Amino acid sequence: MKGPELKFGNSEAVVYYTKKMGVREGLGDKMADGSYRFAELYGHPEYSMSVKKQELPAYDPRGVQGHALSYATSNRGGCHLRAYLIALEVLGVPEKLAPQDIVSKAMWCKVYQDMTAFIDSAGLCIFTIFALGVEDYKDLLNNATGFDFTAEELMEIGERIWNLERKFNIEAGIGPEQDTFPDRFLRDPIPDGPQKGAVVQLKPLLKDYYKARGWTAAGMPKG
Repeated sequence: MKGPELKFGNSEAVVYYTKKMGVREGLGDKMADGSYRFAELYGHPEYSMSVKKQELPAYDPRGVQGHALSYATSNRGGCHLRAYLIALEVLGVPEKLAPQDIVSKAMWCKVYQDMTAFIDSAGLCIFTIFALGVEDYKDLLNNATGFDFTAEELMEIGERIWNLERKFNIEAGIGPEQDTFPDRFLRDPIPDGPQKGAVVQLKPLLKDYYKARGWTAAGMPKG
């Protein structure tokens, strides 16, 4: 294989293969289809650190249990733009939650997912959530549109969006069995650092989450 050696920390390889992916040339042509398809092509899809075939951004889910749950249950796969629980577990906004404590994480995940759904549908940046609450969004939307939404109605709108997306995915073949991670996150503990020894506690998190959403124990929306 021509080109710089593909090994961790090789910045020259990053630049080289990014260009090759852009023009879909050589190995770059295969890499351009994403890590899941690339790994699957060589018989090892488990090497792709992804959820629902989308690569995880930024954060190791083993270190933040609530954010891990948001990754696993995201309707568009590994994505931090559908429920940014880093705000709670790392930044402490609006309150600080212990990263490895799973109590209440399902409830918070649902709240953030529902909020993100209506914020996104309103055309607003979800990172405004650091400064604004549901009452603020209610006032913004009502003043901009002339409607008279309540905060509760906005949360209900978000919940309906989320359930509809879930049902769409199921019809498209993306079922609850894909609310998971590669084995590395479930079995291999973080080797060092402040979250040393942690793995994703997925089973109890999902059980609490499906219950919080009012879905079946198997993760299917009712009705």
